Amino acid sequence: MSALDRVIEERDRREPGFAARVEAELTELRAFDDVVDVVLERLSELGWTREELAARPDLNAASLRLLTSSAANPTFATMMSIAEALGLRFEIGEQMSVEQMLTAS
Repeated sequence: MSALDRVIEERDRREPGFAARVEAELTELRAFDDVVDVVLERLSELGWTREELAARPDLNAASLRLLTSSAANPTFATMMSIAEALGLRFEIGEQMSVEQMLTAS
């Protein structure tokens, strides 16, 4: 068990539900990281820089600032605009069947 796991476990004892909230946040961050990875991979495939993508006319001003900022934290809508400019689309698919979800709980 890592030091972080021990800290989370201890805090969860004091604040029941804390570990579940941490896991939910981590799941959201991992999903967003996956989207960012796909966007960066597509940029590389096209041989474009972030600045070249930001210069495209189909991206709004907010997207332009986010793409050139080192501290970017774009919204989902902005990421959709970026994906569209790269010829990508988002799809939502089932990770786990209903049966798997029911037996996991």
